[in-house]
Amino acid sequence: MTAVEPRPALGRDLLGVEVHHDVRVPMRDGVHLSADVYLPADTPAPALVLRTPYNKRVGEFEGYAHPSWYARHGFAVVCQDVRGTYESEGTLRPFHQEAEDGYDTIEWVAAQPWCDGAVGTYGFSYPGATQLLAATQSPPHLRAIAPAMTGSNYHEGWTYHGGALQLAFVLSWAAGLGRDQAVRAGDAAAVAAFDAILSAPYGLYARLPVRDALPPELARYAPFLREWLEHPDYDDYWRAVSPKERYDAIEVPGLHVAGWYDVFLEGTLENFSTLRRRGVASQSLIVGPWYHMPWAQTVGACDFGPEARNLVDDAQIRFFRRTLKGEDVGEEAPVRLFVMGENRWREYQEWPPPARDRLLYLRSDGRAGSVNGTGALSPEQPPAGEPADVWASDANLPVMSLGGRSASSAALTPMGPADQQPEEIRNDLLVYTSAALDRPLVVIGVPTATVFAACDGPGCDVVVRLVDVHPDGTAINVSDGNVRIAWDGEPSVRELAIRMSPTAIRFDAGHRIRLEIAGSSFPVLDRHPGWDVSPVAAGPHELRVVTQIVCHDAARPSRLSLPVVD
Repeated sequence: MTAVEPRPALGRDLLGVEVHHDVRVPMRDGVHLSADVYLPADTPAPALVLRTPYNKRVGEFEGYAHPSWYARHGFAVVCQDVRGTYESEGTLRPFHQEAEDGYDTIEWVAAQPWCDGAVGTYGFSYPGATQLLAATQSPPHLRAIAPAMTGSNYHEGWTYHGGALQLAFVLSWAAGLGRDQAVRAGDAAAVAAFDAILSAPYGLYARLPVRDALPPELARYAPFLREWLEHPDYDDYWRAVSPKERYDAIEVPGLHVAGWYDVFLEGTLENFSTLRRRGVASQSLIVGPWYHMPWAQTVGACDFGPEARNLVDDAQIRFFRRTLKGEDVGEEAPVRLFVMGENRWREYQEWPPPARDRLLYLRSDGRAGSVNGTGALSPEQPPAGEPADVWASDANLPVMSLGGRSASSAALTPMGPADQQPEEIRNDLLVYTSAALDRPLVVIGVPTATVFAACDGPGCDVVVRLVDVHPDGTAINVSDGNVRIAWDGEPSVRELAIRMSPTAIRFDAGHRIRLEIAGSSFPVLDRHPGWDVSPVAAGPHELRVVTQIVCHDAARPSRLSLPVVD
């Protein structure tokens, strides 16, 4: 084995495996990527590859056991720094180099004497992207993938959502990658500046215009941020690196892992569902109650019980024993979902499972603003002439994100279940609440909010949130959705069918179901400036107040549709 080992490796007597640090792996263009290799006692063996921009020595410890653990289970493990990060050569351009580099790495691994020719991949978030992009190239020796908490493309559901920029995630992620590049360049002043920004991230999120959120001396270490902001639509820039455009090239078994509070939930579900629908063999799905990281029974404000603990290592070992070693590990249902509130796993044959719609209509006397208002969710349709709800949406004072679905860490971005009561006192947040349930209601699938809305500006955001209201008033966010609307000509009422984030929850007896509607959710989403200027170009003096309206009458019955299962 050709290796550069500037650092000593712990011996086999301590780890139980053989370790080689900083192995140089050649790419087709002559660039060498650096990898750490962990070898089991018996070789040749099937190999697992994890490719990451976050330091190969870490091995994504936030979600997985140390690579040596997988090696002790009989797999060679290769953890690699992607191009332009840490010890690897080249220049980082997120997503754009991963398909070819992934292919070359997989085929290099398969050719090593310690590999038996069968290669699988694993990793979550960006390392999930490296897997899918490599799989679209159909490497001959790739036998299985395990992409967790990752996207189906890197526009919708990654950089943007419903037309809005996923502000907190995108800026914090770009700043984190930029910091790593500053470390790589030996620029101590830039590293310190990035550290200051990341230690007080809300200052970063509030900076306007968004395109200049990183000052020039730091933006040069994250040039990809400007690229992302220059492509707000799903165009050829994004299609060139979109796995969903190349699903037909992926023909290997997959284990897909998601979290109900993860920013990439919809993308992970799309990866699983589309490959399974295409007939690609052995596609499995696990969805826990987790946010992006870490994966544990306590998520934000909720303890989901011991069954919610991280089970991914054991699931991956069984998956790779079956797909790479051909072992019989027993029958498993293709879909395992954690039902929150019930706090246990359910097994299904498909996603989403069969469900029936339950409709709840928005009702009020025109005063649904805040928890003090008259907003209600009712099984009864509204009559003709019921007054609409109206509020002023001020981008200078946006409705704040309490919990939710972002990424990175909870210290940087709002994530997970959280009590919504502090924001529910605002009159620019419409609150519609059902009567207390007389029996439990299990909802599994994709809730949809059909909202008849208008505004007096050229555009606005409509943000909806499904909330579980406990008997003591605690209001926990369950699911969310948003859409950015542009009006041509005179304002008019538009019917919006807003698909909310998928979920699995039991609303217990005595609980109430709540739907919230607002014109913002900051900093999870960027702010609509309220007039005809690009949201990423608007300066602090260019934010305007927009009057927004939601109608709920016989002709325009705004409503919530819940997929209910037994």
